[in-house]
Amino acid sequence: MMESHESNEGVKLTDQALKNLNETRKWTMFISIVGFVFVALMVLIALFIGSVMSNLPTGSSMPISKGFATVIYLVIAAIYFFPIYYLYKFSAHMKIGIVSRSQEDIDIAFKNLNAHYKFLGVLVAIVIAFYVFVLIGITAFGALVGA
Repeated sequence: MMESHESNEGVKLTDQALKNLNETRKWTMFISIVGFVFVALMVLIALFIGSVMSNLPTGSSMPISKGFATVIYLVIAAIYFFPIYYLYKFSAHMKIGIVSRSQEDIDIAFKNLNAHYKFLGVLVAIVIAFYVFVLIGITAFGALVGA
């Protein structure tokens, strides 16, 4: 467990460290803005996927319903929103912290960066578990069909 130090003997950010953090902050702001644009596009696709699927020729069969496709796109957009939001909050607070030399804003920035990577780490673990589950399922199905 990490301890909080009340004295001024903690880690100091040098001018070079602040310069690097500012450069990182600019890139994370860019990435988060692009991410928000993609989330908005996913929501728009979710809203219009039903009408697109309705205009398909009557002979073509879709493996999923229009409503299900809408829900899938909305769920993906919601999942994608959170790490982008945390990245944006990191960048915004880091900018304030660097400009005003506010330790509180720098702490909040790093808290949001931590949340960003925690979210991505949990998401990666879930995806890996899903892939393992699918691989086991495919293997078991292949064994049953081959028998």
